[in-house]
Amino acid sequence: MRLLLFALALAATGALVAAPAAQSDAPSRPSDALDTPFAANGTISLELSAGGYRISAGRDDRIRLRWSVRRQSQLSEVEAYADVDGAEATIVMDGPANDFHAVIEVPARSDLHLRLSAGELSIEDVVGDKDIRLHAGEVRIDVGDPAAYRRVRGSVWAGELRAEPFRRRTGGLFRSLDWRGDGEHDLRVRLKAGELRLYSKSAADDAAAR
Repeated sequence: MRLLLFALALAATGALVAAPAAQSDAPSRPSDALDTPFAANGTISLELSAGGYRISAGRDDRIRLRWSVRRQSQLSEVEAYADVDGAEATIVMDGPANDFHAVIEVPARSDLHLRLSAGELSIEDVVGDKDIRLHAGEVRIDVGDPAAYRRVRGSVWAGELRAEPFRRRTGGLFRSLDWRGDGEHDLRVRLKAGELRLYSKSAADDAAAR
């Protein structure tokens, strides 16, 4: 049922996404990259076309984009830039409609404002406010320490919502999470169709060590 809903949503948005979530580029895949200076504690807005993306903490003084496509001829179809204005940055990535992957490294302390038409998204080791919207896809966000949050809101119109750090797991139609704490950060994720997972990598690592 979940896969059917996901497929219908992709058809509605006109986006075709094939392949798993963004991973390290295989040597045989044509790829390119760019980077630009950007300090920690800033706000980064991301406008992303359909594809598979991994956003993770990199150097504290730079933004780095790396992307890969299926064929060499598709590299010319990619539009990618990072525009920096003081403590604010705008990242735009627009790639081929099929089998486009990117890895985006940002300072570990960054606020993220992200819009993705459809695809697979993972965010790891980035501390700050997050406002995420997708039409359809699979989203995995490492929330770190749940105590760091003031409010966490997640919604899925059709699909599955898993948020074990906030004691919520549900699936079906019009599922949501609204959690409040004593931290300083806000997290909001809205997904029309697919799967949303909020997890704590640090908690999992601690559990494995015990």
